[in-house]
Amino acid sequence: MPSPTSKRPLRGSSAVVVVSALAIIAAGAYVVVPPWLRPHDPWHWPSTVPAERAAMVREGERLFNETALHLGPQTAKAISGNGMACRNCHLSGGTVRHAIGLVGITRRFPQFNARAGKKILLEDRINGCFERSLNGRSLPNDSPEMKAMVAYMGWLSEEVPAEMKKMPGQGVMKLPDPPRAANPDLGADVFQRKCVSCHGAQGQGSRNADGTYLYPPLWGPDSFNNGAGMHRVRTAAGFIYRNMPLGDPLLNVNDAYDVAAFINSQSRPQRAGVERDYPDRKLKPFDSPYAPWADNEDPLRHKYGPFPRAVGSQ
Repeated sequence: MPSPTSKRPLRGSSAVVVVSALAIIAAGAYVVVPPWLRPHDPWHWPSTVPAERAAMVREGERLFNETALHLGPQTAKAISGNGMACRNCHLSGGTVRHAIGLVGITRRFPQFNARAGKKILLEDRINGCFERSLNGRSLPNDSPEMKAMVAYMGWLSEEVPAEMKKMPGQGVMKLPDPPRAANPDLGADVFQRKCVSCHGAQGQGSRNADGTYLYPPLWGPDSFNNGAGMHRVRTAAGFIYRNMPLGDPLLNVNDAYDVAAFINSQSRPQRAGVERDYPDRKLKPFDSPYAPWADNEDPLRHKYGPFPRAVGSQ
């Protein structure tokens, strides 16, 4: 196990780019040209999608990358509640290891979900993102938009063996826990030095010309709410360590934890009903930042640590 201040090899993609993964060819199928993959990388992209499925997959990819334009608060459907897109967390269309990648994700569902206290479908998990990370409301499972997004994720997963329930590299990187609590004050300094150029001095993000976010807001009214997975310091630290600054991840483990603590100490939308999450309190992760818990630990320790070594970060 590396020390809390050490670097891990191969943590960053050599070409993390937020671009469409799909290109139309004459036959009506799509071809993938992912320059960030290497021959030894266990992640595997399908090379084509049959023409009869191309339109559905393309629509799912479009919704994934341009969520706010088609489902955002300024649209007639108003499903998502902020200006972010799925790609703001699932980098490069969900194709990057340890960046909440989605290659193989359909193989994992249905699955028992501790937060819901029951077995859920992929559609339920997608709606969890709409309600929490996008601070909005759920899509009907039989809606054209949901079907398109599932089709896109199914295309990403179609060449993953059915028996492989979890692809290595899904989720975020699990880091060694520092022996101390994550420190928001130290994280504020890291943020000023390493994050402001993209995310802004007030964490407000940077917008494209069409009003969507090139770099997402990290707190404030247009960011993820307190029920989102990224509001867990451990989860945010693993994502930051592996992927940030974008294209040149260079923070050590302590810095990643501290800046995650700083980001998650800021104000953000509050989701109603989070106290009903994890109906079996014994299954609630120690680092879940909101009450109630199964123990009587200090709430600040649940949020910032130090975390028990035996507790996972997934």
